[in-house]
Amino acid sequence: MSKIIYILIGSIILIALLFCGLIWKFNGGFIHGMVVEAAVEDGEFKGFELSVVVPEKYQRVQAGEMLKFEVELKSIQIAGRQDIQLDYYIKKNEIIVTHRRELKAVETQASFLSSIKVPEETLPGVYNIEVKINEEKNSIATFYVTSSDIGQIKIYLLILITTIFVIGGLIVWELHRFTKKR
Repeated sequence: MSKIIYILIGSIILIALLFCGLIWKFNGGFIHGMVVEAAVEDGEFKGFELSVVVPEKYQRVQAGEMLKFEVELKSIQIAGRQDIQLDYYIKKNEIIVTHRRELKAVETQASFLSSIKVPEETLPGVYNIEVKINEEKNSIATFYVTSSDIGQIKIYLLILITTIFVIGGLIVWELHRFTKKR
């Protein structure tokens, strides 16, 4: 009978460690947005600079929420007002998660706040927001996606149900062995 108690205690400790590991994985530490500036060397917008920054307030977003970021265009050496096509990509390891296109009218420089929705099914982790202008040049910033509250509740329920089945199975197995020995 003491063997059953040791197995139960060991199972509970193992499940608690797995549970803590999952919580730590989904609620990882803060990251800081990386800014990569780009300057176009040729083409229609020669000489301009592009940068994208995810403000600290928006560096952690839940799946399904809007990611807000700042785009800055400087030193555009063109005469008059021009329409610039901006493409926003959310990527992880060069795989496109979602994409949005926007058209902006710009003269010599512009700075604005823009946004893109992070899909509901996006897994937690570190992602990049990439901004491309007229498919010529791009700039990248980093942010972190956390799982939605509903997704975390589903994970916790799944862990709890699995734990109950494992402990129940161990109890049934030990009771079967105990009655077989008698």
